Formats: sequence, C-alpha cells, structure tokens
Amino acid sequence: MASEYLRGTFLQPIDRRRLGAARQFVKLVDGKFGHRLELDEGQLYIKITPGPEASVDGVLKIREMARAVALGFSPEEAMALENDEYVLAVVDLKEYTDKPNHLRRIKGRIIGEGGRAKRTIESLAEVSMVVGDSYVAILGRLDDVEVARRAVEMLIEGKKHSTVYKFIQSLKRR
Repeated sequence: MASEYLRGTFLQPIDRRRLGAARQFVKLVDGKFGHRLELDEGQLYIKITPGPEASVDGVLKIREMARAVALGFSPEEAMALENDEYVLAVVDLKEYTDKPNHLRRIKGRIIGEGGRAKRTIESLAEVSMVVGDSYVAILGRLDDVEVARRAVEMLIEGKKHSTVYKFIQSLKRR
C-alpha cells in the first residue's frame, strides 16, 4: 500500500528551452516505478503522479531525475540516478556573489576557455556537469560529486586551475 506521502501530484518546473528534453524524458520514464508522467507544455511542468503500487524511494528517484532534466542534463544522463550510487548536487552561485559581473566571472572560471575547465573537471572527477544561469549542477557517484563540488568551490574562491586539477587527482588516487 502506498504511503500518505504519495497521494498527491508532484510538479517539476522546467525552462521553455528544456521542453524537447522534457518530452523525451517523459516518454522514457512514464510508467517506470509505478508512476504516471505528463508534460504540461503550457504551464512548463513535468507532472509526476504516483500509482497505487509506488514506493517512496521510487518517487524520490523520479523527482530527482526530473530535476536533473530541468537543470540541463540529458534524459539519458538523468537516468543514471536510477542507480542508488548516483546523486545530483547543485551549487548555487548566487550564494557566493550578488553582483552580475562577479557571477559572469565565476561562471567563466568554471567553464574555462572553450569549455576546457569544465571538461577537465568532468574527466578527472568522473562526473557530468551543467553550468546554468546561476548554478552548477553535478551528477555522478557520491564521492566523485563531492570532489567535483569542492573543485568548483575552489575555482569560485579564486584558486588556480592547475591547483584545482592537482587537488582532484590527489583525491582520486586514494
């Protein structure tokens, strides 16, 4: 029997630019874990309705997958969250600055020239990253996500890129 927690409908807001990925995600996941998924293109929501046999764990997984798609990950990448070892972490860049110029500078440091810094962090830490308007989303195994999160924080603090890469490599060797 389903828990009281599962009686309602959950709405995951999405950006209009993510509608294509959201459509694909809904097709891919609808019916999985005993849930109904619908895309409300007018209101820009992914609607998650737990079925009678849905578990709390299943609801949480589907919600986290929908959140990953809304943040900018592909539906295939978001499906990795089906595995209990995988987590999604979001670093809110607004916590570090309130000035638009500083936000642009921070994002520039995280992305790097031609996306090189972001790709290097993804490769060294073995994670997937999305840099949004005011956030960095990281998807991967728990330990790897924590390493990548700390690397992003180091870049925000102004550490040299080479120092950050050495930090990741030293933690990954353990």
